[in-house]
Amino acid sequence: MKCSEIENKLIAYIEDDLTIEEAQYIEKHIDHCEDCKQELVFLKQILGGFEAIERKQPSDKVREGFLASLEEEKLVSSKVVTIQNENTFPWKTAFQIAASVLLLIGGYALGSFRESVKSTSQIAVLQEETSELKQNVMLAMLDNKSASKRIQAVNFSEEIVMPETKVLSALIDRLHYDGNINVRIAAAEALSKYSENMHVKDAFIKSLTIEKNPNIQIAVIQFLVKVQDKRALVPMQELLDQTETPNYVKEQVNKGIQKFI
Repeated sequence: MKCSEIENKLIAYIEDDLTIEEAQYIEKHIDHCEDCKQELVFLKQILGGFEAIERKQPSDKVREGFLASLEEEKLVSSKVVTIQNENTFPWKTAFQIAASVLLLIGGYALGSFRESVKSTSQIAVLQEETSELKQNVMLAMLDNKSASKRIQAVNFSEEIVMPETKVLSALIDRLHYDGNINVRIAAAEALSKYSENMHVKDAFIKSLTIEKNPNIQIAVIQFLVKVQDKRALVPMQELLDQTETPNYVKEQVNKGIQKFI
């Protein structure tokens, strides 16, 4: 492998997401390549910095899903998830930005940040870069082959106050197509916080027509009833007409339809 290929695999190497053969190859390469060795140290420092940042606590449902996925991965799950190639994300650039942000955060904690950043415009630029960094890291994590990492990414998305369309689209993609039920549940919960967004409403309408898992169906029904999107009435009626729909889901549908009237 070339150094550029090694660098693209360093994140997976740090997180033990490589095969034994791949890990051994990288270790052999690092032993003889000072540049890649320094890059590995750099990435470990940045990842350590992110781990130190306080995170919001996920709901009990998402936490249970994360733990279930983690146990599933310990047993070596064979599920295949359709995701983008993780090598398409510019890890090196993102973590170089991360290094700057983390240093600034550290400087702030020590009192030096106030002296170095004196104008409102500079603070605004920093906040914008931090937000962009969070979104890029989250998008990359959503493409991780590990279900528990994808759940972490979904939870991480809740720290983004004003997510861009690309972030919402990525969450919607997880809601519709992720091969792991717990990731889809986490995505549904995260998206429900953006109830005024039409893009999100459209996604829940579509989910009601394609989702087969009863737990997610109920979550979707509750969301659509809450936002009073009457477009949901047709697919909800279709669920009632389907013999395979569980009775407890039909009960939720009937309750929801009554709230529309």
